[in-house]
Amino acid sequence: MYDTIVLGNDLGSLVAAVTLANHGGKILLLADNAPPCYSESGYTFDIDPLPWTGFNRGNVFKQFLSHLGMPQEDPVENPPLQIILRKHRVELCGKMEPDLKEMNREFPDEAPKILSLYTSLTKSASFASSLIDKGLHLRPETTKDHIRLLLNTVFIALKKRAFTADLKTIRQEPSLGRMLEAQVLLLSHLDPRSIISPISFARTLSEALQGLSYYREGKHLLITRLKKKFEADGGVIEEHSISTLEMERVVKVNVKTSNDAIPTIYGRNIIISTYYEKFASLLEENRELLPLRKQYNRIQPSLYPFTLHIGVSDRCVPEKMGPYVVVVPDETKPFEDGNLLFLESSEPGNTLRAPDGKRAISVTAFLKNSPSESTSEDLKKIADDMLKNLVFFLPFLEENIDFINPEESIDISKNYKKIVGPAYSVRNSFIGMSFFPNKTPMKNVFFTGDTLIPGLGFEGEIMSGLNAAGLAMGRE
Repeated sequence: MYDTIVLGNDLGSLVAAVTLANHGGKILLLADNAPPCYSESGYTFDIDPLPWTGFNRGNVFKQFLSHLGMPQEDPVENPPLQIILRKHRVELCGKMEPDLKEMNREFPDEAPKILSLYTSLTKSASFASSLIDKGLHLRPETTKDHIRLLLNTVFIALKKRAFTADLKTIRQEPSLGRMLEAQVLLLSHLDPRSIISPISFARTLSEALQGLSYYREGKHLLITRLKKKFEADGGVIEEHSISTLEMERVVKVNVKTSNDAIPTIYGRNIIISTYYEKFASLLEENRELLPLRKQYNRIQPSLYPFTLHIGVSDRCVPEKMGPYVVVVPDETKPFEDGNLLFLESSEPGNTLRAPDGKRAISVTAFLKNSPSESTSEDLKKIADDMLKNLVFFLPFLEENIDFINPEESIDISKNYKKIVGPAYSVRNSFIGMSFFPNKTPMKNVFFTGDTLIPGLGFEGEIMSGLNAAGLAMGRE
C-alpha cells in the first residue's frame, strides 16, 4: 500500500509527488505517457511553450528546488518580453526603472498615467505578496481563517480601490490596455476579459516586473530532472489508464494494463489534479465531494492554447527578436482565434533545439473552443491564419520555413490538454486569487492543479502542489 497516490500529468502533481517522496513517503505518481517535449527533423519544442516566471530570490519554485537540493545547473536566462502591436512596440526587461522608461518612450502622452499605474501596481503587488505569505490568498476553510481574513478586510478593500482607479484610467488608452491584458493572459491562468480582482491583476503584472525565465535547452529537461529526483527518493511512476476510482477509508485505484488486466492499487491518501480528465464527473458522482461542484462550476475554461511548431531559417528572424514575443495583429479585436500570438523561439546557434542556422519557434494562439472538441479541418484553417497574421512582423517567414507539420501540432494540442491548461473565466472573489480548495470533505482526498489558484499562473500551480503535499502529510 502506498502512503499517497498522486494522479495527474501537470506540474502541480509532479511537485506534490516529489515533495512527498523527499519527505520519505511511499509515493505513486499515476500519469499517462504524454511527453514533455516534441522532437522532429532536428527540432525540439516544449509541449508547454508558455513562459514561466523568473527565478528571482524568494520565487516559490526556486525555493522548492533549493529545498530538494536541486540548484539550477543549467543557466536560466531572463529574457525581455517583447509586445508588438500594429503601431506600438515595447520591450519589458523585468526591471522597474527601464520598463517604466520604455513605456513612457512608446506612450509619451500617457506618461503621468503610466507612472501612477506602476506606482500603484508595485504597492498592490507587494500587498498581494504579503497576503500570500500569510496564506490569505487561499479560500478560508476554518474559523481561524475567516477571522484572519476579516481582520484584513479594510486593507484589502483600500488596495483594491486604489489600483482599480489607476487600472480604469490606463485602459482608456486601448493599446496600453491590450498590453496589460496580454501579460495577464500569458502569466496567469485567467481570461483578462473576465471580472478579475485588481489584487490578482496586480500580482500577475508584477511577475513581468520581476523577470521571466528561459531555459536555453528547454523546460522539459527540468521536468525530466524532477522525475529522476522523485524516483531517486523512492517514488514510483506508472503510466496507466484509470478504470475506476474508489475513495473511502482506503483509496482503491483500478488501472488498465496492456494485457487488459485490471489490477487494484491501494493508498492511504490520494492527490487528484484538476487536469484529470474525469475530474468533473468525480465531483458529480461522489456524494461527499458534491458540495464542491458549485465552486468548481464558477471556474469556466474560456480560452484554450493551440500551438503551431515551426522550424525556420535564421534569415527571416529579426536581429533584435528575443525568445519571448507577443504579436497582436489587430488591437481592436478580441485575443481569441489567432489575434494574440505568443512566439517562443530557440536562440541562434543553439543546436540542441534546432539545426545549425535554424530556429525552433512555437507559435501559440488562444482559441474560444477547445482543440480536443474542434475538427482537424478547423484547426488547420486556424493554423494557416496564424501564419498569415505573422506577416507584418515576419514578412519573409513563409519562404524561410524549413519544417512544419500542422497535423502533428494539431494532434499535440488535442491530446496534451492534461499538460497545458486553458485560461479561465471566473466570477470575482474578494481577493481573486484562489477559487477552489486543496482540502476536501474527505480526510484522505486532496486536489492540486491550475484551477485552484488561477490568478497566480505558474506560481499558483507550484503552490497548489506544495499545499496538497502538506495536507497529505498532515499539515494544515
